[in-house]
Amino acid sequence: MTTFRVIEGSHKDPNNIETLYPETKIIHGPFANEEEADQIAKRLIQKNIDNYYHRAWVIKD
Repeated sequence: MTTFRVIEGSHKDPNNIETLYPETKIIHGPFANEEEADQIAKRLIQKNIDNYYHRAWVIKD
């Protein structure tokens, strides 16, 4: 069964998940479907809209 996780945190380059600062990494999930994970990621992005370097990513397990 495929599950999804949301990873959020601050990045050196907000367009590249590989630049995530490990000390800011927060993992949410697992979620059973991608839609639910997408909704959580969107909420986290909106919550941190003023922080350009903060991102949330949906990762497939």
